[in-house]
Amino acid sequence: MPYVPTAVLPAQFGASFRRERKQQKLSQAELAQRAGLTRQLIVQIEKGENVGLHSIMRALAVLNMGLRIDTVSINYDDVGSMDDE
Repeated sequence: MPYVPTAVLPAQFGASFRRERKQQKLSQAELAQRAGLTRQLIVQIEKGENVGLHSIMRALAVLNMGLRIDTVSINYDDVGSMDDE
């Protein structure tokens, strides 16, 4: 199984999501349409903003991806920079 870096912070998740979308050569609008979401919601996911889990799951399904919960060592200095938008 290939190594997949873990996204701990919302901005890291958003960057990974954006990278995968671009690798699959999908525009934000096309991904949104396929997922039944708005383009603005895709922008919010890619920025690491606070969006609903169901929306994230729908967008990931279009990319043939999913979520996994792991135990990781967290740098709490990084977590302190998060805010609840």
